Amino acid sequence: MQAGSIYSNSLVVLRWSRRVAIGFLAFAIVVAMTLSPNATANQQASTLETLAKMREAWVQDLRAKQIEPILKFYAPEAAFLQPNGERLTGSAALRALFQNIMSTFNSDLTLHSQNLEASGDLAYDSGDFEESLIVIATGARITSKGSYIIIYKRQPNGDWRIVQQVWTGTPPSGT
Repeated sequence: MQAGSIYSNSLVVLRWSRRVAIGFLAFAIVVAMTLSPNATANQQASTLETLAKMREAWVQDLRAKQIEPILKFYAPEAAFLQPNGERLTGSAALRALFQNIMSTFNSDLTLHSQNLEASGDLAYDSGDFEESLIVIATGARITSKGSYIIIYKRQPNGDWRIVQQVWTGTPPSGT
C-alpha cells in the first residue's frame, strides 16, 4: 500500500509540475510579447540617435577640415553623387573630393533633416541644406541651398557607414 501511495503522490506532483511549467511558459510568452515591441522601439530610437549624431559630426568635421574623420563615415565603396550628376565612387575618389573642397573653401554648411528612418541594416537621412562657402584664395562668398539624401548601411561589425550620398540644389551664387 505504501508503494501505491508513493506512486500516487508522484503522479500528483508530476501533474502539478506540468501545470506549473505550462503556466510559467505561458507567462514567459506573454512577457516576451509585451517587452519585445519596447525593445525594438528602444533599438530603433538608439539607431536614429546614432545616425543623427553621425550627421552632426560629419558637418562639424567638414567645417573643421578634418578629412580623416570624415572619410571614416563612408563604406569603402561608397558613392557620392554631386549636383552636376557626377558619381564619385570609392575611398580614393572621396578623399580627392574632400581634399579639393577643403583646400579651396571654408564651409559653413547647415543640414536640416526632414526624414531620418531605419529599417533593418539600411537607413536614410533626407533633408535640405544651406551652405556659405568662402573661397580661400579670393575671400569671395558663395551661397547655395538644396536637398540631400544620405543612405547608411550597417556593417558586419554593427557600425553604420554611408554607402550613398546625393546633393541637389541651385547653382552656387556669389554675393
